[in-house]
Amino acid sequence: MFEKALIMYIYAETPIHPGSGTVISGAVDLPIQRETHTKFPIIQASSLKGVLRNSACWIGIDDKCKQCDKKSEVERCEILRGIFGSPEGIGGISITDARILAFPVRTLKGVFGWITCPLVLDRYRRDLDLAEIKVNWNISKPTSNEEAKVCKNSNLIGDYVYIEDLQLKCSEDENVKNIAVEMAKALPDNNVYKEIKEKLEKDLVIVSDDVFRNLTFFTTEVATRIKINPETGTVESGGLWSEEYLPTDTLMYSLILIPSRLNNLKPKEIVKRLQNYNEKILQIGGDETVGKGFAIIKLMEGR
Repeated sequence: MFEKALIMYIYAETPIHPGSGTVISGAVDLPIQRETHTKFPIIQASSLKGVLRNSACWIGIDDKCKQCDKKSEVERCEILRGIFGSPEGIGGISITDARILAFPVRTLKGVFGWITCPLVLDRYRRDLDLAEIKVNWNISKPTSNEEAKVCKNSNLIGDYVYIEDLQLKCSEDENVKNIAVEMAKALPDNNVYKEIKEKLEKDLVIVSDDVFRNLTFFTTEVATRIKINPETGTVESGGLWSEEYLPTDTLMYSLILIPSRLNNLKPKEIVKRLQNYNEKILQIGGDETVGKGFAIIKLMEGR
């Protein structure tokens, strides 16, 4: 069904607000997007596709992109229409929702670390298999909600690992190191990201599915925003609201699947053009003008 597949990693450089557009619980006025059944954070595929399409000319997906200075010219670009589609037909790629892979949390030692869980890792392994990327690790499962699996050389552990307000019994496991090394490949291969990659390789923690769900639901970043009335200098009526963000250092991933379709672009050509996004910083979600939503993109080719 799909001739080529790419894994697109998304690493948050600033908090990201992929707004859901609806308020379910009422605790936050503008919550983020979440899966219905797990409540894990996601970024919907339609949002990601829009970000990629909107950034196509800037990253130079086509040699003629720099010459396009009018919206009408961009809309007529055959490369963009062939990859992302048009009102007249579908494009040459399929993009999945971005799933959470590693979530940053406050820790007593080491300042912060990342958590993941067996359910997330099982999904990740299946998605890698779909892209025909082989893995050399097994999933380590905590035996209870009070246990956590950690790397042997983790900066976070003493007798216990303390995550947010939780005290978890830690068990060192070599598989966690292997998983962490795999995840670190999601970051650019340059000196700028050397230290954060080394930290990720040490400070990943596998917690139970229940603990992961609770922490990703209750420890996201929530900011209160106001609108000032310029005449009175006070908060305008109805101008007080709260927004939820995925915190800085969140790691997510999405699949870009390239089926064999009858258009002028071959799968290999599409992959070559998409590689222009590799290690670029894109803006995802809302609040761009207040510095939110900036993320580094890393593409890894599968089959």
